[in-house]
Amino acid sequence: MKWEQVINDPSIASRLSEDQITELLDQVSKCLVKEGPVIDLEAGRILFVGDTHGDFDSTISIVNRFFENNYDYLVFLGDYVDRGYDQTGNVNYIFALKVLFPDKVFLLRGNHETPLANMYYGFVSEVYTKYSPKLYQEYCRVFSQLPYIVVIDEKVIGLHGGIPNPVLSLKNLRKNLRKGLVNVDERSPLEFQLLWNDPEEHIQDFSPSFRGYGIYLFGKRAFDKFMEESGLKFMIRAHEVFENGYKFFFNNRLLSIFSARNYGMPIDAKVAELTRDREIKLIPV
Repeated sequence: MKWEQVINDPSIASRLSEDQITELLDQVSKCLVKEGPVIDLEAGRILFVGDTHGDFDSTISIVNRFFENNYDYLVFLGDYVDRGYDQTGNVNYIFALKVLFPDKVFLLRGNHETPLANMYYGFVSEVYTKYSPKLYQEYCRVFSQLPYIVVIDEKVIGLHGGIPNPVLSLKNLRKNLRKGLVNVDERSPLEFQLLWNDPEEHIQDFSPSFRGYGIYLFGKRAFDKFMEESGLKFMIRAHEVFENGYKFFFNNRLLSIFSARNYGMPIDAKVAELTRDREIKLIPV
């Protein structure tokens, strides 16, 4: 399969056969195994994408903007599947982008790139219905190879969820993060929390999260400690839905974005541009 055809006609991503998807997964896997759990990028014009959750129309719009405006990098912060109307088409299209542009397109793992979420929010059902349980296992294998963090010039960090409890530095994360975990849950607390934790203005350190056991809310003091010990200035993350598509936390040093326009209710979804001068611009999807 020539994956350029998928980018030129995105509807093909929703009509791929199981054999074609298996071929795509094998090729994107070869790209991902070359990457560590932390991706390091130099400064440039970078377009960050929050949760898309199978909202294929939003993803197509975002990718068109990326090409039309000649960004240096496109960074997806996770959550490509579950909930949306075309989860397989969405993730197939994003994987085809990675195969074609492995040095410009970077895909982080979200909490929905795990069996723990897929069992309850739709992706298992969609893959089983359209294809087979065997293909779902292949998707899981590729999800397990996705990196967790992107760092730009050692000053800006992007991830899906949030900082772990107890607070570690970026140096610690580089040393201890593990790729290849198909199941990410409380038995792998470091990776689990990076995918699931959320910021909260009304606490200082950590508090148990409404999301479940082993997941935490983190406050400004914990955030400041992580950023200071890591030498970082700004964090961008996803994982939470906001009606206006974004929210700043902790004196505007953390930005959370959500990039799916259709999420059971209309969302004024946003992506974020990081300029070469490390300024943030919010852009409607």
